[in-house]
Amino acid sequence: MEDITRQNGDYWEAMAAHRRGVTVEYLQSGGEVVSPEELAVIGPVDGRRFLHVAASVGDAALSLALQGARAVAVDIAPSHVETGRAKAAELGIDVEFQVGDMTALRADLTGFDTIYISWGGLCWVPDLRAWVADMATRLTPGGRLVIAEHHPVWEVLSVTGPDQLTLSASYFEQEWIGPRDLAKEPQVVKELGLEWRPHKAFVWNLGDVISAFLEAGLVVVALRESQVPQMYAGFTHAGHLPATYVAAAERPSGH
Repeated sequence: MEDITRQNGDYWEAMAAHRRGVTVEYLQSGGEVVSPEELAVIGPVDGRRFLHVAASVGDAALSLALQGARAVAVDIAPSHVETGRAKAAELGIDVEFQVGDMTALRADLTGFDTIYISWGGLCWVPDLRAWVADMATRLTPGGRLVIAEHHPVWEVLSVTGPDQLTLSASYFEQEWIGPRDLAKEPQVVKELGLEWRPHKAFVWNLGDVISAFLEAGLVVVALRESQVPQMYAGFTHAGHLPATYVAAAERPSGH
């Protein structure tokens, strides 16, 4: 586990200097970072304690803090955290940024109304059940763990030509074996052609996610799948395939 974390941390830090997220001006103008679909699942924001893990430069935490949340953002890449802190200072808001591994968070990171992991984050969790169980202990009674993620069907399918789909990974084998579809790598990798670095990612299907919620004693409150045809660019029937999902589960009151 430590080797995987170290390797993946090096991978993200190599890209972090090139990843700035949205502009401060965009945030100041109320630009959308957390979608209405996600906000509907997250619930009330103002005055609530919010933890964003695998936060990158923390744009979601910054956006919610501007809406009144008391936010903490944790990311494994120090340069991401530096960028987020600079944005918070420019915005004049108090968001706590920490460098950390989301699978080994500090013990004092607890008592949150919402714990949130967003697009492209869950695939870096090596042990989903252990991670969800840990997040559950960090929620307040009635608090929610919210996962907004690429759909695992999209993760394992690749458009390889006009109206051609190829299976690039298994929906049921958690660990990716072999090279990953370049279209699914972070945007800066595709744009800048950055040097490939070793890293290890995982496929967590919806059965894995819901089972992890239930085994952690959480109550499932939402599972919404969505179409995003542009994520299957070149495939005419993309509207018939799931591309993203938002799932949430609550810690029961009194637990």
